[in-house]
Amino acid sequence: MNNFEINIGERVKKLRNERELTLQDVANMTGFSKALISQIENNVVTPPINTLAKIAKVLNVKMTYFFEEEINYKDYYLVPSDKRKFVFREGAKHGYLYEELASIKNNDLFETFIVSIKPSSGEKKLFSHEGYEFMFLLSGNIRMYLNNNTVELKEGDSIAFNSKIPHYAESLINDDSKVLSVRVKNIQFKS
Repeated sequence: MNNFEINIGERVKKLRNERELTLQDVANMTGFSKALISQIENNVVTPPINTLAKIAKVLNVKMTYFFEEEINYKDYYLVPSDKRKFVFREGAKHGYLYEELASIKNNDLFETFIVSIKPSSGEKKLFSHEGYEFMFLLSGNIRMYLNNNTVELKEGDSIAFNSKIPHYAESLINDDSKVLSVRVKNIQFKS
């Protein structure tokens, strides 16, 4: 979980301004002094729970609003199809091409790619890494080597696996097969 700072005063002030209320309006509706409301908004005073509950009621929000992580509504990342970048990942050593689908800043949860998988060159070097992987076959046919097991996938098939399992994929057609790949990082699943 990310660390975040709770700034109650800033949130009170933001809500008050959004509702076009003055300090005096909030003071009158809560029964507190204008000076106290100003001190709360400027983080001079941290309000007790009862005080915060009255302010929340006046501003028409649940009290938990002041303690929740704030959502940044501009926190999205559009990557037009003609702006995708090729990036290096471990599989590139084995002939895979990775097109990054979303470059999300400070994202340590997952990565998304379209991976081009080449036909077999004869050498099947299995590799592994941390996390879990989900693959959806967009086009072509592939053979997945998962440790001592093999699985064949055709267009529309999907597979998910622990990335610590040594794995390798090869296209079974005379051209590259394309896979939508989502790598989940830094999480642990319970068995």
